[in-house]
Amino acid sequence: MKKSEKKKRDKALKKRARRKLAGRRRHLTGPMTASYHIRRAQDYPIEGCWVQRDWDKGGLAVVVIARSQPDGNIVFGNYLVDYYCLGLKNTFCNADIPPREFHHRYLARFFREAAPFSISPALAHEIIYGGIEYAAQFGFRPHRDFHLSRYVLDPPELHPRTGAVKFGKDGKPFYVSGPDDNVEAIMRQLTRGAGEGNFHYVFHLAQPPDEWLDDDPG
Repeated sequence: MKKSEKKKRDKALKKRARRKLAGRRRHLTGPMTASYHIRRAQDYPIEGCWVQRDWDKGGLAVVVIARSQPDGNIVFGNYLVDYYCLGLKNTFCNADIPPREFHHRYLARFFREAAPFSISPALAHEIIYGGIEYAAQFGFRPHRDFHLSRYVLDPPELHPRTGAVKFGKDGKPFYVSGPDDNVEAIMRQLTRGAGEGNFHYVFHLAQPPDEWLDDDPG
């Protein structure tokens, strides 16, 4: 092989290697950007905390906590808390959201029926952590995506409890079935965890499980 041809080949191979490396970097850094900020969210200042109005009257609270990234964008966590019984039923988080998009698109989506109600970080954390702790007494774990959205929260011990959240209803867990619930499994767990007759329940289903049809809600 002539020297000039070898030089051209080596140059082409180096160029191809640089393109491949650049593509690999884009693949690694692009999709990981949101995850990067989520996992470091505790280092960012809290932008705000919100919940729906009258959150303390129905057993379910939609809590949103947002933090400001160093570049000015928003990282947030959204938490659906059943503080009557099941704890953290659902959760979602995201990052690299421009502030305007977060306030006009995301918050509007999370609080469709009414404007979000601003609350203190202490109360927001008390609803979330308190709901998880209450449900854990009866064997219920937080939603699987909490493994990631937990990074948006401060540590449990950082904020003092306000005492504004009443967990359970009338001194007992109160289960209100939802459309995506495995009702039979939840009722079995409540019976094991709380004891028969030590909880209340209401079915919002067309047809409740047969073994619960004749039971007294208590």
